[in-house]
Amino acid sequence: MSDRWAVLQLQMNDLDLTMLPGIGGRLWDVTFQGRSLLFQNPDLDGLPIDEANLAGLPTRSPQFGFPLWGGEKTWIAPDTSWTDGAPYPALDSGAYQVASSSDDHVEMTSPVCPICHLAVTRRITLKTANSWTIDHAVTNHGHSPRLTGIWSVMMIDAPARIGVAMENPTIHPVFGSAGPLVSRYRGCVVANCSRKQEFKVGLPNPGGETLIGFDKGELWMMCSVPKAEQGDRYAHRHPVEVFNSGDYAYCEAEWHSPAVKLMRGDTLNFQQEFRIWTDEDPSDAPESIITHEEFQSCMS
Repeated sequence: MSDRWAVLQLQMNDLDLTMLPGIGGRLWDVTFQGRSLLFQNPDLDGLPIDEANLAGLPTRSPQFGFPLWGGEKTWIAPDTSWTDGAPYPALDSGAYQVASSSDDHVEMTSPVCPICHLAVTRRITLKTANSWTIDHAVTNHGHSPRLTGIWSVMMIDAPARIGVAMENPTIHPVFGSAGPLVSRYRGCVVANCSRKQEFKVGLPNPGGETLIGFDKGELWMMCSVPKAEQGDRYAHRHPVEVFNSGDYAYCEAEWHSPAVKLMRGDTLNFQQEFRIWTDEDPSDAPESIITHEEFQSCMS
């Protein structure tokens, strides 16, 4: 196994975060109480990486012309700006440099992409024994302004449920057929990623919070992002997207920053706060969940 597959770890009590700088600066796994929560593609694990022939890597999803490595990463929205429908190779599959690291953080920086002229910095910080943050920064090194949105894509081991609270539950199909796997409830929408069936939906996220449930509601993970402000626009129209694979046992929770016209030398920032807890220790849950019984109830 080459150094491209070498990992770094942050650990506190039951929480273990694994980073993979050599392939897109990924958050490669989140392990809590011994359980791995993120998907790592078994077809690619440990293979040599030829960035000039990424499409030649094995895949069970040939409809996507790029490697599905796994973990969580920073993509650039909108995807309509990609070349040949694939995320920019230097940012998604390239080797990131470890800019700094300590017992509580790892910061990784990409090369400047020769196609889009953007560079990505990702800083993952362990806050407590059940919380962490991901800070994304994208800088335009090109000569021209560029419409840019930060797009965090987390590949989650299935089965899992992904829910967003909202007063007027709304679902926006993107592709595929979700059927009964995505449902409206009083006060929320829930994607039940319980079987292999390809679909993608876009969702509003008025409260800035996305809840992910594992183990039939015994293990929970919350992602909090800044609430949308008046005038915010998103490269894919919606701040949250949910994808479910029909080929592998994973689903995706995807979060978008507002899109901006990024001028030469400017940097766009986006922070996510994550928290994880179990039903055995509900005191670790965010206050918003404790007071929002309907949300957690419709996810159970």
